Amino acid sequence: MNIDKEVELINPKLEYVDDEMITVWDDCMCFPELLVKVKRFKRCVVYYKDLAWKDNFLELEGDISELIQHEYDHLDGILAVQKALDERSFKIQIK
Repeated sequence: MNIDKEVELINPKLEYVDDEMITVWDDCMCFPELLVKVKRFKRCVVYYKDLAWKDNFLELEGDISELIQHEYDHLDGILAVQKALDERSFKIQIK
């Protein structure tokens, strides 16, 4: 992952700080022109090991928190389309 610098996340684990959620139009390279309305936690902490196998964590909020939750879902085989709020939570993005 590249935030301000490159960060390798080995064996990441997510923890949600509280119950506050945000609703976003999520996009994914799996479906390049599709946007999906989903709910994600506003804040999270990701615990991980770095390349030196040292324990680390990042406290994330907002867009970057949403992004890490999206990517973490992929590790479990979950796509944004499976998290759609309802059947009206899809739209095509024309570029």
